[in-house]
Amino acid sequence: MKHYNCTLLMSLLLCANVSAQNKDRETVKAEHGMIGMADEKKSAHSTHPDAQWYPDASLGLFIHWGLSSVKDMDISWPMIPGRPLATKTLDSAELARVVAQKDYNLNGKPPLITPNEYWAMAKDFNPQQYNPEEWIKAAKAVGFTYAVLTARHHEGFALWPSAYGDFDTKTFMGGKDLIKPFVDACHKYGMKVGLYYSPPNWYFDRDYMTFLYYRGYQANPGLPQVDGDLNPRKNTHTPEEIKRHQAAYGAMVKGQVEELMTRYGKIDLLWFDGKAPIPNGANVITQEEIRKLQPGIVMNPRMHGKGDFITFERNPPKEDPGDTWAEFCNTWTNSWANSNTQPLRSNAFALGEFVSARAWGVNYLLGVGPTKEGIFPEAMYTNMKVVQGWMEKNGVSVKNVDQLPAGETASVPATSKGKLCYLFVLHQFKNNGKYEQDRLPAEDVTITLKTAAKPRSIKMLASGEKLNYTYNNQEISVTVPASKRTNLVDVVRVEL
Repeated sequence: MKHYNCTLLMSLLLCANVSAQNKDRETVKAEHGMIGMADEKKSAHSTHPDAQWYPDASLGLFIHWGLSSVKDMDISWPMIPGRPLATKTLDSAELARVVAQKDYNLNGKPPLITPNEYWAMAKDFNPQQYNPEEWIKAAKAVGFTYAVLTARHHEGFALWPSAYGDFDTKTFMGGKDLIKPFVDACHKYGMKVGLYYSPPNWYFDRDYMTFLYYRGYQANPGLPQVDGDLNPRKNTHTPEEIKRHQAAYGAMVKGQVEELMTRYGKIDLLWFDGKAPIPNGANVITQEEIRKLQPGIVMNPRMHGKGDFITFERNPPKEDPGDTWAEFCNTWTNSWANSNTQPLRSNAFALGEFVSARAWGVNYLLGVGPTKEGIFPEAMYTNMKVVQGWMEKNGVSVKNVDQLPAGETASVPATSKGKLCYLFVLHQFKNNGKYEQDRLPAEDVTITLKTAAKPRSIKMLASGEKLNYTYNNQEISVTVPASKRTNLVDVVRVEL
């Protein structure tokens, strides 16, 4: 079922030019390639009764947290320099200079941080104000229905005392478990529990991998493999050592997933991000084995290549994903983790992404990041209050709704529920912006809904104010004056 033109979706939702979109997509694609993410194939979703909450989950909170919060930087990826090397082929002299000076980002200076310096933040990561009940209570009031916490990201640091490896809270925090309070808070407030887990573990693999952006080697095959200090790697490993390491790696991933599935009670969602970089790395623990531990769980396909739902990251689906469970995840700031020093994107922009996703039956997973102390920045709660107010007035347009019926189309994103249709009027942003200072003033707009059913009443959902409209040739044309619009997404309620 099609609901509105894809070109219109791009202009209304992203308000960005095609080249900017393509660049962002290429970045995501490259990162996924480096973590060995399996292709996301559509597959039959779980029929277990406990899994059927997912397609109508609507709004989720994605919480990226880990060692990077100590220096308020993005999570994991700062330890992998060399992205500019992927687009420039260097001669031998320039390549030697880059390696000698560690100028892998081609900006005339060494990278901001080395892997060993990144991991050293573990000794300073000790969140004394950690109280996830505050996060979840606030999120529940907004209308979030599920939350996903990064139990372990690519950096390798496990937020619980794991029996596998030595890079976790048992080594650096006296065994303090940061997962249990989060899960308990979700259970207390009736939120579905999601745990993110990265099979790629750059700490565990630190003596066997290189820490340069992998596409840089495609353009510059003379680049050396580099170690945790970003120096050319000197050590080599025998086939027997590699085999033992790979076996230990597989056991680590399997064991940690089993710990997450057995220590905390009911877990509703498991969000994988890549696969173990070893032979048959996608099957060190199978979905069948996971479902034996958590029968009602839903999983994404980023490890196994098949899953209960597909994920769209940073960029919305280009077209209606069809009859499949799906999710679109994006950040509330400009990166996944460091929300403390970055401004939050305009709520009008975030809500625009949200309603556009819902128009195609897709859930929206919005990313935030706690501070090193374990708290959300005050700006996060301020914005949550704004979204809460919008949800209280307009939530019926995005919760437990359907796509427009076959044969009906709208000029803007739209949802339906019985004889009701909800049409979303989005704001425009200048210069491809996503922040409040980029939002353009509201203008008079005319929106249309093609339907064989005649309109009974048309009004603004939040205020109840009636709107002028015409109905000709099975098309409803509605005028939404600027005077009736707000600073957020406006919802037009059409009763047929």
